[in-house]
Amino acid sequence: MTLKPGEQGDVRLSRVELHDSVAWDSAPLYGVTADSGGLFYRASFEFPTVAPGSYYLLAWQDLDGDGKVSDGDLTGVYCDSVYRPYPGKPVTVPQSWTVDAGDIEMSRHYVLEVKATGARSQSGDTTNFAYGFNHAVFLNSLAVTFPGQPALPDPDAGGDKAADSTYFSGGWSMGGQMPAGLHQLEFRGVFRDSGFAIRVAVSVE
Repeated sequence: MTLKPGEQGDVRLSRVELHDSVAWDSAPLYGVTADSGGLFYRASFEFPTVAPGSYYLLAWQDLDGDGKVSDGDLTGVYCDSVYRPYPGKPVTVPQSWTVDAGDIEMSRHYVLEVKATGARSQSGDTTNFAYGFNHAVFLNSLAVTFPGQPALPDPDAGGDKAADSTYFSGGWSMGGQMPAGLHQLEFRGVFRDSGFAIRVAVSVE
């Protein structure tokens, strides 16, 4: 395996797994640890014994130590695919053959997350929301769904949003008491040149 040019990190001692599912959180059928020697940008690995079949290969470096593939980890797959976070294409292991998986290129894995909260004013006639992203995004739209109501767009929500900053969608009023309960906030925009749509449930007291 190799470190993608321009990427920072160390691929040595990466975990390498073979899965029978495209889901990264599935239990691996086989797992090994890449070699510790050599240069930080290149390491080798070998599965001594593998039953014939097709497998999805996932290599990853658990940089935050949470025991799962998560935001910021280094990841690599066989025949790198545009369909990340799914493990590339399957590698086929024939009976009694040795298979060379080639160079598995490791790069940073990004997971876009949104945190949002909501609260009614002291008088209960207005609802305000606060939200933020863990990475910089361009937000195209924000729609808020109040309990029992259709989705309502926030016309002022669009634009560039910095990472780890707090933004507000406030002054929501329908005349009279605003509803409590579970609200839905739907964010649509662009993250790292790809479109995203994320719906977040927000409990309002």
